[in-house]
Amino acid sequence: MIAGLDDDDLRSTADEAATLGWPIATVTCDIATDHGRSAVAETWAVVSGGRLDMLVNCAARCTAMPLFSQSTEDWSGELNTNLVAVAVLSAWAIERMKPHRTGCVVNVGSVYGSLGLNTEYYAGVYSTDGPSGPVRAPAYHASKGGVAALTRELAVAAGPWNIRANTVSPGMIDTPERSFAADRIAGFARATPLQRMGEPDEVAAVVEFLASDVAAFITGTEIVVDGGWSVW
Repeated sequence: MIAGLDDDDLRSTADEAATLGWPIATVTCDIATDHGRSAVAETWAVVSGGRLDMLVNCAARCTAMPLFSQSTEDWSGELNTNLVAVAVLSAWAIERMKPHRTGCVVNVGSVYGSLGLNTEYYAGVYSTDGPSGPVRAPAYHASKGGVAALTRELAVAAGPWNIRANTVSPGMIDTPERSFAADRIAGFARATPLQRMGEPDEVAAVVEFLASDVAAFITGTEIVVDGGWSVW
């Protein structure tokens, strides 16, 4: 089952999976809201047969805001998507995994959960100063740092039931939705020891690894998929 905001994207993914013999139910909802999370739970109850083996939390929102004029609404929107939804859905999933004494949660974080943002790589997106202060993404950074901390706590809480929780933190990933300009891609590449941006499949492969039995003794950890971006 997959959930997200865009019905067309969900259906496209489900259609692709169907060609591989994997029937997937879709839920168009906003997991930042109680209503959206309830829709996830209700659909799962219908399609699952009562067993839940894996949850991947990968929804995210990032908003740039002037440092001196941040509002509680700015923070609430970001935290509700990036952190609160992860906490609530993870607890929901672990409760359903507990009777079977197996399962895993994989939360997608970010290298920016532990790094400050260098605006040099985001020309035209983040201003360095202004009457309301520099434009940055403090709520995103704080929420992604919270994801890593939350995941460690979930790993400790769920460990006695043989349920694992881990974080995958991507670096600069070249996704079709972003359509980075060539000069920005080149800048990201120069700042990465492997001299290129990452691909979505390279993040997905680590999620798949953590969900597999090969990773049966890995929990409470964070795997960074950034081509070395955070090394220097």
